[in-house]
Amino acid sequence: MKLLKVLTYGFILILVALTCAGCSTETSGEIKQDMPADFNFKVSYGTYGKQKIDTFNGVVVKDLVEDGEIKADIALTENEMRQIFKEMMDMDIMDGLKLEEFEECATEPASYTGWTIQMNGETKTFDFSTFCENSTEIRELIELEEFIHEIVLAKNEYKELPEAKGSYE
Repeated sequence: MKLLKVLTYGFILILVALTCAGCSTETSGEIKQDMPADFNFKVSYGTYGKQKIDTFNGVVVKDLVEDGEIKADIALTENEMRQIFKEMMDMDIMDGLKLEEFEECATEPASYTGWTIQMNGETKTFDFSTFCENSTEIRELIELEEFIHEIVLAKNEYKELPEAKGSYE
């Protein structure tokens, strides 16, 4: 009788342990986080920071160099926003960036990046110009900027915009 009781409790404990293991929110050591409903961002980048992607308003600004700038209504899909959100979470963009400790360098023409990111009721704003040393954080931000830019470049609405004329010297 005692053996049956011990086996029953043991079986129940094993079932509970297996059930709890299946409910874990961790995968490969990473905490899985759902994209918040208020997730949006605006990034200005490139020469003089004239290129812009603004998911708050669903607009993109393309720098046409000699012909000024053109604004277009281009929204990102939910899947694209999820991909960008994941990249930002992998970088710990809301809490982990330490940009102020790096020395900026003067470049001509000036290259500028400015971010405004909103999620979970919090807004983070930061910007930077070219840095003398490319820290891990700066390289990750540049890669994120390029990732987002490639998403926009693939959109038909963007492809229909005029080509840039001229160049910056």
